Amino acid sequence: MVALATVLAACATTPPLTMPPSLLPDLRGTWTGTWGGTPLTLVVLEQQQATPADGVSLGPWHLLGRELPSASGVLTFTVRGEPVSVNVQGRLGDWNGRLTLVIDPVTVNGGQITLGLADQHRLVGTGTSRASWEPQGPVELVRRTADGPRGSVIERLRGASHIRSRGAWNHV
Repeated sequence: MVALATVLAACATTPPLTMPPSLLPDLRGTWTGTWGGTPLTLVVLEQQQATPADGVSLGPWHLLGRELPSASGVLTFTVRGEPVSVNVQGRLGDWNGRLTLVIDPVTVNGGQITLGLADQHRLVGTGTSRASWEPQGPVELVRRTADGPRGSVIERLRGASHIRSRGAWNHV
C-alpha cells in the first residue's frame, strides 16, 4: 500500500497550462516567503517568451508540440534546518484564467511548485516533494525590491510634509 501511494505521489500531474492571452509581467528578481512554513527564496534569473513545453524535438529544433513562456533561476529552501539551493526550470501559462508559474526543481528527489500570480508582487500556490524530509504544502512569495519587501525608509518619508536636511537623513 505504501509503495502504491509513493508511485501515485510521484505521478503528480502538472496543471494543463495554455499560452497566456496577454503580455507577461517581468518576474525576474528575488522573491522571498515560505513553503510549508519554512523559509523559501526564489531568484528568477531568466525569463523567455517561448520555450518548448512538450512534444518532439530533434536536437535544438522543436518539431511538434506546444511552446510556453519559461523562467529559470535558483530556489533555496530549508531541509532539516539547513538551507539547500537548487537550479529550477519553470513554465508560465494560463491555468483557470490565472497566470501560473510551474517550477520543477532540478533535484534527485524531484517535486514541483505551482504558483499563481496574486498581484504584481505576490505569488501563491502549493509545493510538493517526493522526499518526506523536504517541504510540502502552501507556498507564498513576495517580490523583494531593491529597498526590501516593503520599501525603504526614504520611500515612506517621501510623503512627509517637511523636507529634511542632509544631516537629518543621517539619523533615519
